Amino acid sequence: MKKSQMIDNEKQIFKDDPWQGIERGTYPSGRRLYLKDERYWISRDSLNQLVFYIQDVCTTTIPIVEAISSVNINVEQYKKNEQRLVCTFTESSEKSIEKFGLAIKSIAVKTDRLRGIALFTEIKKELKEWSDFLKENNKPLSQSELIGFWGELYVISHYIMEEHDDLDAIRYWAGPSGGKKDIVLNSLAIEVKTTTSSSSKEIKISSLDQLDKTTEKLYLMHLFINYADKENGLTLSYLYEFVKCKIQHDFETLSLYTRRAGNIFERASSKQKNEHFLCSDI
Repeated sequence: MKKSQMIDNEKQIFKDDPWQGIERGTYPSGRRLYLKDERYWISRDSLNQLVFYIQDVCTTTIPIVEAISSVNINVEQYKKNEQRLVCTFTESSEKSIEKFGLAIKSIAVKTDRLRGIALFTEIKKELKEWSDFLKENNKPLSQSELIGFWGELYVISHYIMEEHDDLDAIRYWAGPSGGKKDIVLNSLAIEVKTTTSSSSKEIKISSLDQLDKTTEKLYLMHLFINYADKENGLTLSYLYEFVKCKIQHDFETLSLYTRRAGNIFERASSKQKNEHFLCSDI
């Protein structure tokens, strides 16, 4: 099966809950994450913690990895020429389990063509990329964060996606993952600043790094938005789901989007998610 087909048919290949039906204390035995690949496995340990492990032929020593966000990582010798990278997830809430499930599915899809030390190295890299997403963050979203996030989603959905491939548009968007610039595409970078029309036109820069010119062209995009009624405004929920709907056919893109923007969206209260805004000027 081609990788593109596997991504499109993710729901047929992966269980919604990969660990469903696996009993406590099953490890070191396990069940394949999906039938097409015998290297990715899932299990539960004696504490009933979720286990995701990868085993492959590898004669090179795999460097020890420190724990990443709620994931303990160990390397074990399996057979004569095979090693296991064992990832144990220490969180147990329903939401965190759902997040870990998404992470391992995405990692399997992204690394399935690699072998040996290259496979293990890329998986460790991917786990680090997913670490912020896997963290439990119950800090409420501030109003300024809400305004800024709404503005970035508006630019991505109404401008970048109109001119670029959906996958590229999400890859260009580095803001939610802490990138120095909000949007970086080829030789162009855009820093997006969003303010309400009633506030000062003076723009605050959080750090000098935001002004570093790391690309040929650097632009500051200033959005002025107003609070609006239901007939004219757009909510954070609408923008988030609008982007999600456009990329839902592609599992890899959807995973990247969820990893980058999902935590911020979850921190928003129900009121914040349904507050209506209208972009009045750019």
